[in-house]
Amino acid sequence: MPKAKPTAENRAAALAACDLCGLALRGERIEADFAGRAYRFCCTGCRQVFSILLQASGSADPAAFRRSELYRQCQQSGIIPRSADASPSTPAAPAAAATAETSAPAAEGLSLALRVENMWCPACAWLIETALSRTPGILSAACSFITDQLRVQYDPVVIDPGRIRSVVERFGYSVALSDDRRDQGLRRREWTRFGIATFLTMNVMMLSFALYFGFFTDLPAESVASISWPMAVMAAGVMSYGGAPFFRRAWQGFRQAAFSMDALITVGALSAFGFSTVNLLTGSIHLYYDTACMLVTLVLLGKILERRAKDQVLEGLEGLLSLMPTKVRIVDEAFPEGRFVAAERLVAGDLFRVVENEIVAADGVVVAGGGASDESSITGEPRPVVKKPGDPIRSGSRLHYGSVTICANQVGAESTLGQMIAVVQNTLTLKAPGGGRTEKILQGFVPVILVLAAVTGIAIWLRGQGADAAMLRAVTVAVIACPCALGIAIPLARVAGVALAARRGVLIRSFSAFERVEKLDILVLDKTGTVTRGDWKLKRVIPFGSFTREKILGLASGLEQGASHPIALELLREAREHHIRPERVAVVQDEGNGMSGLWEGLEVKIGAAGFLAEEFAGRDLLLEPVPTPSAGSSFVYLSAGSRPAAVLIFGDELRAGIEPVVAELQRRGLRLILVSGDGMETTRAIGRKLGIAEALGDRLPAEKAAFVSDLQKRGKKVLMVGDGINDAPALAQADLSIAVFAGGSLGKEVADVTLMRAEPAQIAEFLDFARAVNRKIRQNLILTFLYNAVSIPVAMSGLLSPLVAVCAMLLSSLSVIGNTYLLVRKHT
Repeated sequence: MPKAKPTAENRAAALAACDLCGLALRGERIEADFAGRAYRFCCTGCRQVFSILLQASGSADPAAFRRSELYRQCQQSGIIPRSADASPSTPAAPAAAATAETSAPAAEGLSLALRVENMWCPACAWLIETALSRTPGILSAACSFITDQLRVQYDPVVIDPGRIRSVVERFGYSVALSDDRRDQGLRRREWTRFGIATFLTMNVMMLSFALYFGFFTDLPAESVASISWPMAVMAAGVMSYGGAPFFRRAWQGFRQAAFSMDALITVGALSAFGFSTVNLLTGSIHLYYDTACMLVTLVLLGKILERRAKDQVLEGLEGLLSLMPTKVRIVDEAFPEGRFVAAERLVAGDLFRVVENEIVAADGVVVAGGGASDESSITGEPRPVVKKPGDPIRSGSRLHYGSVTICANQVGAESTLGQMIAVVQNTLTLKAPGGGRTEKILQGFVPVILVLAAVTGIAIWLRGQGADAAMLRAVTVAVIACPCALGIAIPLARVAGVALAARRGVLIRSFSAFERVEKLDILVLDKTGTVTRGDWKLKRVIPFGSFTREKILGLASGLEQGASHPIALELLREAREHHIRPERVAVVQDEGNGMSGLWEGLEVKIGAAGFLAEEFAGRDLLLEPVPTPSAGSSFVYLSAGSRPAAVLIFGDELRAGIEPVVAELQRRGLRLILVSGDGMETTRAIGRKLGIAEALGDRLPAEKAAFVSDLQKRGKKVLMVGDGINDAPALAQADLSIAVFAGGSLGKEVADVTLMRAEPAQIAEFLDFARAVNRKIRQNLILTFLYNAVSIPVAMSGLLSPLVAVCAMLLSSLSVIGNTYLLVRKHT
């Protein structure tokens, strides 16, 4: 490609671009005057870097900075993209530098993670890093232009996060806490709340021990007051600060008649606190501030442990949702090495460059370079796949090594990764079957426990055991129940299942897919694209009469123009390869299992044997040269003027590993049936090779769905496995449907489950995994119901104290989370 140095004239004639990095200017442009000339920039970062380079050049001519050593270093590091005037001898930007990330060793201090908005080129990241590195108290700063992430190590004695943000915002960037940082901020507040509550509770407990001596010796009223009032003040602090979050939620729940565990803890803690305050005002030493404080503190500790455990369970899901890159290198004539732009600006047909350890931003075809991509985030298979020019490459895969230039064909939400993320997010927002029943149980569970607590307390008081004993018994019953464990027993296991399945290359569209695995009787397998690869190749053409091979291909490709079936695509490819022009066929109609039209006044038809049964009836002599259909071969028939014109034989290979998978599924007791739109003999030949006794051919998509419906009417639970292309009606009809991903649109598929690796072994893997998820759900429910069935009567009998009760409640919730985490550990 010839390279010409751009001039002021041709720059003015072209699209307005930044005078530093060359990026196209947006609606809002930044202008600045240097040496009497107006310059335009795409962002404040470029303007600031331009000013720094201008000062470094030591010349009054603004263009002189391009000859400075600092400018060349900026180009080499990727801060300023290379343009067409770059010297051929200039080395390419290193992959690590191109992301504008520093690799300085982390120093001692606190970490701060920020998301920086409005960065439009690597100069912005470099400017932010430089400005922060010159700020007192900053130990290290690494700003990534690709991910918009800024990570800072700082000395909290010298500088605080607010001043760090102001340094960045002074340059015109918007700064916000990154997603993970928001979580860290929440956790820090939780730990702070827990720490203060623990400190106050420990002091309350120590004073309580002193007060307990009043039961064994007479304490003066002044001593009781000097001990009791500090306890009351510190307990009030625990209630107002430590308990504020769930007190507030409980109050909102009471107002909306939506009760939760917060309601039980609130009733228990405030009952103990209120009863103690009444006794304090009457001069009694029967104070239970320690019980109220311990309830709040233990619940805070339990929530911290619960959050950490749940984060570990859902770690894989967060990894999938964070794969989509925010930046991409666009390659064009002006920037052959690529220039960074926001990923949203990438459109189909654009060329973009990916280097080692970067994630591919869009589906496309490699047009230059080479390397190996790791597609484990999409398929669950960690094996690197070698990529060379002409090979397809998927978004979400990471380039293991090498450098490739890709022509994008599916971008953003239409890419494989975008569709996967959309499917997973949509699944997580759906209401799962059984979820509504669980919510109804919880709605009734809490009021029932409150009634039981009140009845227990009243019964104890009526038996003459005193108000103190009645209050403690009621509080124990209220706090020992654990509706939280019941609320997370099912959804946590299901969400963990969706996350783990996605990591293994299996997309789940419905939580109920796990449950429906348990009730299956029959597995219906579609042949083309499921049992076979669906990669049709024309092996032989047998023309009849005066027809030649060339004429047959021209007529067949004329009939199939505009069709998207694999056989049609292969016919069109074969005609193009042999430079055969498709014949002009009028009034072409899709008949379901074939195509028909008019050619030179004759009706022409192409399709399966059943579609042309009338044309080929009674003409057995013409079929003598045709070999018997065999496994892997499919016959397509062509007629002209109601007479046979040709038989076209296509070859399709069985998918690798299908035979042992079929044997394993049959061993599990599933009845297997093979269905296909191909001829009966071809389908039976495939069935015989795989050991499937029932094989049905010549089935249209609607007939496949009707066949599944007939099985269901006989009381059978049907699993349908297909490629999602021409068997969508059957997939929608089945009790459970699995689609083998064929590279189409995931958003249009109707299957409950999609196998992204397109390997038959994934069918058995999913069935095993779904049963493992179901086992965890059953175990969680058993743990929850056994706990409540045993603990509530024990608490009513008076064998437990409130503190033991709240500990048991927390352990019940953690046991459910821990049991679910075992599923994660086993399948990662």
